[in-house]
Amino acid sequence: MLFAILFFMLMSFFLSGSETALTAVNKMKIQSRAKQHDKASQKLLKLVSKPDELITSILIGNNIANIMLPTLVTMIAIDYGINVGVATGILTVVLIIFAEVLPKTIAATFSERIAYFVAPMISILLILLKPVTFLLSKFTNIVIRFLSKGEIKKATISKEEFKTMIDIAYTQGTFQTEESKRIKRAIDFYSMDVRDALKTPRVDLAGIPVESSFDEARQIVLNNHYTRYPIYKEDMDNIIGVFHSKFLIEWSMHPHKKLVDFTDTHPLFVVESTSIERVFKMMLKEKKHLSIVLDEYGGTMGIITHEDIIEAMIGQEIEDETDDPEEVLIDELTDSEIICNGKLTIRQLNDVFKIKLPEETDVLSGFIFTQLSHVPIEGETFEFQHLHFEILEVEKNKINLVKITKKTHVKS
Repeated sequence: MLFAILFFMLMSFFLSGSETALTAVNKMKIQSRAKQHDKASQKLLKLVSKPDELITSILIGNNIANIMLPTLVTMIAIDYGINVGVATGILTVVLIIFAEVLPKTIAATFSERIAYFVAPMISILLILLKPVTFLLSKFTNIVIRFLSKGEIKKATISKEEFKTMIDIAYTQGTFQTEESKRIKRAIDFYSMDVRDALKTPRVDLAGIPVESSFDEARQIVLNNHYTRYPIYKEDMDNIIGVFHSKFLIEWSMHPHKKLVDFTDTHPLFVVESTSIERVFKMMLKEKKHLSIVLDEYGGTMGIITHEDIIEAMIGQEIEDETDDPEEVLIDELTDSEIICNGKLTIRQLNDVFKIKLPEETDVLSGFIFTQLSHVPIEGETFEFQHLHFEILEVEKNKINLVKITKKTHVKS
């Protein structure tokens, strides 16, 4: 009888630990090893990929052990004249310590090692209890279908849950700071629109009038550092094409020709609310490197390029030898303070500075103009909610630098 008690105690210890280890083991790591043709990992992956069957079998075995133990202890207590209540109380304490707390704690600490160790024995248990688990599975499915009225939703991982997993991986050292940021940006890519990637608004456009001569067009190209230029008729709201600077060489061979002879007269137009994922596909399909962005009234809002979209996706500026170093959007960033360009989008500012400014306007400059109702001057300050704004640099009515400080950190 004592051997039977010891057997069921060990059985309960083993199954409790196995349940915790198999549910806590890192499935992604197992899957990675299984793809490298590790046979033990392939068997373990097959085992944990059926959680319902696995848990049911373990619970059946564990309950058999936990039911038999008090039965045997009661029989021994009666035979030896021991108080049944006292014997049951002692058994309860022993079960809690040696059949629940201890095995589960050990299994949670060494989940991977224990999962590989117990997998063969648990696989045998699943085979032995297959008829029982099959019937129980059918019964539970009927109950679930009845309660859910036939609508069974499969478990999925939401974007926010996936981002939380990335944060956990970052805190554990799996990802570096930049890696985690880029993964999150890639996840958010499909929810971004043109406004999130627009880097060249209308006021910064360098265009060429359609009636320009070769010398006039050459001078505009030499005064700027761009590869492509919008060609407009009368004003920027009437863009009729895009000129590539490489055609200046060919045009120089035939200076009597007109600008339109070297211009792509079928530019791609997109509206500001279009998703950048869709715009990117359109640009690839049409073989366009640049798109003209229109506002809600049909006027020109700015231009967007392949580079702008890729930068929005990976969350990092792509700089080359022609980029202006003064055009960095974020100059300084800490948990309590940010110094940035007025061109920075509100959505990006909210993301990097962990605040919640309203997104009625697209960029920070627009938000500041709305709050002040006038063009600010250098040194002007105002407050919004828990934030302190200070205008550091203004040039030709454009806000170049703004310092934003969380009010709890403002020094008196």
